[in-house]
Amino acid sequence: MSKILNIHDKEDIKKITSDTKYVNVSINNVNMDIINYFLENGANYSYSDSIDNKNGFIYVDYDMFKEGESILNSIIDNMPNNLSEIEKIRYLYISLGKMVGFDINVSPSKNEVISLNTITYLNSVWGALSKRKVTNESLSKIFVYLCSKIGVKCEIVSTSISGELANKVYIENTFIIVNLSKDIVNIKGGFITEYFDKINNDKEMDKKILYIKEEYTDFYLDRMFNNINYNDKDLLYEILTFTGRILDINNINSYELVAIYQKIFDRYIPNIDIKVNNFYLKKENDREHFMVINCNDNYYSYNYSKSCFIKLEYNYLLENIRNKKIGLYYDEKFDIERERIVL
Repeated sequence: MSKILNIHDKEDIKKITSDTKYVNVSINNVNMDIINYFLENGANYSYSDSIDNKNGFIYVDYDMFKEGESILNSIIDNMPNNLSEIEKIRYLYISLGKMVGFDINVSPSKNEVISLNTITYLNSVWGALSKRKVTNESLSKIFVYLCSKIGVKCEIVSTSISGELANKVYIENTFIIVNLSKDIVNIKGGFITEYFDKINNDKEMDKKILYIKEEYTDFYLDRMFNNINYNDKDLLYEILTFTGRILDINNINSYELVAIYQKIFDRYIPNIDIKVNNFYLKKENDREHFMVINCNDNYYSYNYSKSCFIKLEYNYLLENIRNKKIGLYYDEKFDIERERIVL
């Protein structure tokens, strides 16, 4: 008997035997009776996602499956009442964007070597959700799954020659194209989105779905930079202090935080030389990412446990780079001119 079982409807559950070890579950034609059956009775199986009967090849254990389902259910259960269909889709888009992020340690542009074991799980719907870390592929699949759970048809589409993935969502007699991978940074920062088709700056909708209370972060940053003292001796510290009051930094992953600050600096002070770098702290076989921002030899990083920015001494960074306690991710441009060292 086959150890792999493809589940398309409730009748397929009857095909389970003592040999069954792996279960392929449809994520674009969701049957909650099937999901609930395996949540209650499926502790001994491993799970892979399936779209249009095309089975995935990445299997995760029951704990990851259960955790992933719990996260998706919490998103749906917290959906406000009396939303239109487009508002429901917008709510799912924003909620998922708040919930997950990307992992710099599996980014090809930032690593010369990537752990196959880590990135494998992140390409699974339930593996990615349980880790709160996604890839472009898994994020597109999760959004299909979420839409299917509320009865909305959604597909994965390619938007570029390089194979970048987005979602095509059907609403009544038309459709919209959304790209959550490109909007995660905006959502984490509370900014106006850019890739929810052409519906990105609807304050009334975003208040209704609880994305914003009154205004987007853009409004508060505009006001801040109009009133900031550009002659301050440590301008960077002043900017970080004020933006730290606007942004909910403790709920922003460090990788997205780098992109948010780069966005802020590029938009508001493009003529001031501020550098944002990706560093890592070496921890056994892993790397813990942290951000370093530098302007006029003033170095700052965000301390999540203290919920504030802390100043770093140049010599401290230099010494720990030398001692290989910390390092720079691939292709980072960090200016070390005072002494020539090998990174």
